[in-house]
Amino acid sequence: MAYAAALLAALDAFADLLLARGQSLPGRLGAAQGLKFGGKLAAAGITVSSAGIVLALDANWFALAALSVTFAAVIVVALFAMRRAGRSASAPAGATMA
Repeated sequence: MAYAAALLAALDAFADLLLARGQSLPGRLGAAQGLKFGGKLAAAGITVSSAGIVLALDANWFALAALSVTFAAVIVVALFAMRRAGRSASAPAGATMA
């Protein structure tokens, strides 16, 4: 459950970042937006680290490996989607995506 909660917190932070892009200067977050984004990512990191330590102490290596790989894969896919959304938002109005 801890991995799922951390994953949702991280994805929520990325969603906040995408929503904030249209409201502030390009590439810049306001102080409150940055604090909110950083806080969610920090909470996700602490949660995943704590859950990983518990699984390691319990010698549940399969669960530790499976959950860590899944967590990392979903975060990488989310970052790829954010990057792609950033490109499409900055593309000229008449341009088409290849």
